[in-house]
Amino acid sequence: MPIPSTDSELIFHSPATTFEMHWTSLAAELRGMILEALAHEGDVAHCASVCREWQAAIEQLNFHSLKLTARDIPIFKIMATRNLGLIRYIWYSIELRNYDCTECDLDETEDVMDANRATVEDGMRTMFCALSERLPDGNMTLDISIHSPSGSQHHFKYIRFEPANTLSSRDPLKPSSHHDSVHSSSAPLPSIAAIDRISRTSSFRRVPCVTHLLLRRQTRRRWDPVALSRLTARLPNVQDICFEPWREWGRLNQRRMDIRSERFLKSLIPNNMERMITFEDLNETYISANSTGLHESLDAEPIRTASTQVTKGLAEASLGLQHLSAAFIIDASQFWEVRQSNWVWEQLLTLSLTSRDLVPHTEPKDINGLIHSAARAIKKMPKLRIMELWNGGQGHAAVFRYKSVKAGGCASIAWRGSWSLKFETGVVTAWENVAGASHAGYLHIQNELLRPLQIRSHGEAVLILELETEVACPVSIQQIHREHLQITT
Repeated sequence: MPIPSTDSELIFHSPATTFEMHWTSLAAELRGMILEALAHEGDVAHCASVCREWQAAIEQLNFHSLKLTARDIPIFKIMATRNLGLIRYIWYSIELRNYDCTECDLDETEDVMDANRATVEDGMRTMFCALSERLPDGNMTLDISIHSPSGSQHHFKYIRFEPANTLSSRDPLKPSSHHDSVHSSSAPLPSIAAIDRISRTSSFRRVPCVTHLLLRRQTRRRWDPVALSRLTARLPNVQDICFEPWREWGRLNQRRMDIRSERFLKSLIPNNMERMITFEDLNETYISANSTGLHESLDAEPIRTASTQVTKGLAEASLGLQHLSAAFIIDASQFWEVRQSNWVWEQLLTLSLTSRDLVPHTEPKDINGLIHSAARAIKKMPKLRIMELWNGGQGHAAVFRYKSVKAGGCASIAWRGSWSLKFETGVVTAWENVAGASHAGYLHIQNELLRPLQIRSHGEAVLILELETEVACPVSIQQIHREHLQITT
């Protein structure tokens, strides 16, 4: 069916009368409602031939979000230039070689690592070459994931690889297969070798210009921070980075990774970014199950000791940001300590940091000390609207939240946690001074004790605390919660 040359040629006929109505005679609001309803009908590509207006609306829907693999790139490269401009989100999934049950508990061989490294580099190069023809218009998200399809067929059947722009209830686990008989739910927890098979360090060479970059936790293979610095160097218009690395499994490896992470953060100075989210993930269940007992340097820390250099690098890189969230990779107390007297966060609107001090067994005076230090630091953040200091894990969750009058309403401080905390007089006075400096005139104080409930993971803690700042991709939080449920049931 040829597309009518004008939208006015689309005519609706009533079967009972000779009444005719032109599409363009409908109010624009009504036409929009019809097209929106049509968009929820599933596959509507065939409707694009109805008229030009329908074609434009349906093409915008079809090309808004794409999932691509290396196999899709040849088709992607021949897309019309005008359709490239419609793309707002690309989930690029790089698939590594498969492996069988005899290999999943073994370290990768050098040949396999070389082959996987080549797959990643070739895949990235191909993708960025294809994207180079898209003119930057200030709004495109590139979401990169790297995995082997075998990863979710062995010990890790609860792992899902999914786009970042959908939150919904998920399908049940797949029916039993050959792998289930070898790796049943009663099997021991996966070994470090099995974990590292889905966590091997990855690198790449060339990247194009994008505005939003997502490197989510579902890439279990660790990104090399130095390689990331090369990537961000090729992103002159990047405004937003969401980086969700995995913690190393041993203290020695973690120290090495922290040195490289410092180099990555320094590469961001100066930058044009507006927002940075970094969320260092760790599955607590794997730590206890895979402790070597040989030397502490070979085992992961149950609670992360933040690197001073990483903290300083992140603090300096954040000076030009509007939004900063750093979870588990640094500590709030150290963030206050490393700042230099001449540092001012002129544009910062929201700040979210975790602190290892926010646990039930910490003395209340120490928690109050952390909150008091935050009141002093905020004087260097003249536009700040919301600050959240939080922590969460198995059995505990807590957040201290400050909201200025700039966030709407009166200035306030609040404690919300699985254990109670009374603000000391000096802490209240310090925050009253902060409120007074912003001409609030009044400080509202809230203290909420969460009702007794089971907190099974840091992901569940995020959901329970109802944080107002985004600390990770919402799909990642959902994945953490779901994975812990699968492991513990």
